[in-house]
Amino acid sequence: MFIKGFHLKTTIFILALILNGCNGPSNIDERLLLQRKVEAFIFLSDYHHQLHIMIDEEEGDKLEAYLQFKNASILKTNVELIPVRSALERIKDVHKDTMNVKRLDDLVDYYQSGLSIQIEAILKGYGYKENLDTDTIMKIYDDSIN
Repeated sequence: MFIKGFHLKTTIFILALILNGCNGPSNIDERLLLQRKVEAFIFLSDYHHQLHIMIDEEEGDKLEAYLQFKNASILKTNVELIPVRSALERIKDVHKDTMNVKRLDDLVDYYQSGLSIQIEAILKGYGYKENLDTDTIMKIYDDSIN
């Protein structure tokens, strides 16, 4: 009887832990969310030159530009960049797959605009209405919440 009760209690306890973990708050807070958006925005700004090489708007080695973009470590760590990573993975040959390269450029253009709007929206929620400099966004945020 003790063993059956023990197993039942243990099973209920484990299920409660699992269910509580699934319904509990996420490990991301507003500051981290903003930080990821800012990092993604800066990354897309910094690597836009590689995109222009890939779509023949600027001179350079297409394959090298593609590999620089695709191998950037932030693509593996920043969830804001999942759509960009997916678009890069759809490119099989940067020299021949012009449609997917152009789609990546379109995605980055619009995605970067969207990130900019989201970043501004978060800061406007704290009353900040000045023009933003990407280097000072996190300081502005930290000052605004205090």
